[in-house]
Amino acid sequence: MPARLVRIARLDQLAAGRGVAFAVAGDAIALFRVDGQTFAIADACARCGTSLARGTLRGANVACSGCDWEYDVRTGAVSGVPALRIDTFEVTVVDSVVMLAVEPGWPPNA
Repeated sequence: MPARLVRIARLDQLAAGRGVAFAVAGDAIALFRVDGQTFAIADACARCGTSLARGTLRGANVACSGCDWEYDVRTGAVSGVPALRIDTFEVTVVDSVVMLAVEPGWPPNA
């Protein structure tokens, strides 16, 4: 089955240069706008667990406010350790509404 789209936010909720955290079925998701595109990643640093939405956006990288690890919001890759990644989510924007693509059966146990 194809992924389904879940409404997560409006574009006007996303300020340039800042992340915003949203809970989707109990999962923390961080949204970012970079060069007019919207990206969604898991909202927890792999090293310290701090919210990445609270981090500092530097181009397409977000720096964790807890430990300063940097993540590419487009790929989820950790800067300097590209094999280490956090989850990313496909995003579609329709009429200024940000939709998150989720796999069939997601969230688990729903």
